[in-house]
Amino acid sequence: MSIDKLKLEIKNESLGKLYLFYGEEEYLKKFYLGKIEEIILRDDRTGLNKVVIEGKTEASKIVEACETMPFFAERKLVVVKKSELFNSKRSNSSKENKNDELVEYLQNIPDYICLVFYEEDIDKRLKIVGAVKKYGLMVEFPFQKPHELVKWAVKVFGSYGKTIDVSTASYLIDICEDGMAEILNEINKVVLYLGERQKVTVEDIKKVCTKSIKSRIFDLIDAIAERKLDLALKLLNDMIILKEPLPKILFMIAKQLKQLLELKLLFSKGMDEKEVCSKMGLNPYAIKKMIRQSKCFSLEKLKSAVQEALDLDLSIKTGKINDRTAVEILICNLAAE
Repeated sequence: MSIDKLKLEIKNESLGKLYLFYGEEEYLKKFYLGKIEEIILRDDRTGLNKVVIEGKTEASKIVEACETMPFFAERKLVVVKKSELFNSKRSNSSKENKNDELVEYLQNIPDYICLVFYEEDIDKRLKIVGAVKKYGLMVEFPFQKPHELVKWAVKVFGSYGKTIDVSTASYLIDICEDGMAEILNEINKVVLYLGERQKVTVEDIKKVCTKSIKSRIFDLIDAIAERKLDLALKLLNDMIILKEPLPKILFMIAKQLKQLLELKLLFSKGMDEKEVCSKMGLNPYAIKKMIRQSKCFSLEKLKSAVQEALDLDLSIKTGKINDRTAVEILICNLAAE
């Protein structure tokens, strides 16, 4: 894998000349860019051997930055952030032709240069992506899987001199947003709250951590599964007060219903809890909660609910129904006996 190759290059301090970092996980992109900076700029006493080009830019500006020799150092770091050069919106314009200069240049980058493109979304059909793949290293940084985040959270708490068991760490990951930076922020809040105390409990997390919409949807489905319609509608209203977009709420409900449907289907094929957990990429805390929820719905009920969510989404987009009304209808139908 490309991430393994990057780790090896960093460990051996044998960095290449060209990298493309992309994906949703900003924390890891920043972390590995920082590692590259440490190596390339270690002997830079001038502060002149790092160039950052941010935002929409032209290929000529990048080439110009790379052609300038390092100042009293062996190598120079050029970081290009969110340039739109890898965006498909530019692929069908005349501007893409102007990027041919850069595509050609990437074949012969000077040895003294370490050029890092730092992007979020890329279009792999573009020539410039093909050039980076051929002459450099492309590394994708997606959101990490829940079990990987649980291990990481345990390690981070340990670095602060705190202890947390896997079950409690799973609960934390389950209620947090997907990004590691957001999770780290919640970990720091817990650490400050603990003070001198070492062991982290679920109650500590409940007291100081902010629930993500993902976790709030879990609570909403819990209320529906228990046929507590008033509570379900209250939880919906709470999310609206917190300014969560209704289309996003509907999407998240539909996503959760699909996961419950998938879970029931996998169990019906004879898989055990551990196999289902691995197949669906869930953490132990989430799988137990979802098993409990799934038992409250039949396969037919879940299938019809997923279809109803899709139909309501279409009705919203075509102006046939108000978005709040649509979500309330779905909740009411799901909570019905």
